[in-house]
Amino acid sequence: MNSSNAIMVDKGFLIDDLCMSKNIQIIRPPFLKNKIQFSKSEALLNKDIASARVHIERINQRLKVYKILQNKFIWSHNYLAFDIITIISGICNLSTPIFANDKFPV
Repeated sequence: MNSSNAIMVDKGFLIDDLCMSKNIQIIRPPFLKNKIQFSKSEALLNKDIASARVHIERINQRLKVYKILQNKFIWSHNYLAFDIITIISGICNLSTPIFANDKFPV
C-alpha cells in the first residue's frame, strides 16, 4: 500500500466513489455487523488501524494547542482558514517527530 494514495476513514465517511475516481485507497476498520467476532485477518487489520489512529490523535493534539483553533472563528475571516491550518500543520510537521527514526521502514 502506498500511503500517499490512501486515506483512513471511519464507518460514517461515505466517500468510496470519490476515492475510487481519484485512485485513493480507503482504509476503514472492519465492523462486526451481524457477526459475533472478527475473523483473524479482520482482527489483525483492526489492531493495525487502531495503532495508527493513536498517532493521528497525537497529531491532532499538537494542532489543538494553537489558540486560534481553540476559539470561535469569526465568519468574516473564513477565507483565511485554509492558510491558517496549512501554517499550523507546517509548524507541527517541523516539531519533534511522532515516530522515532527506527519506526520507519527502509
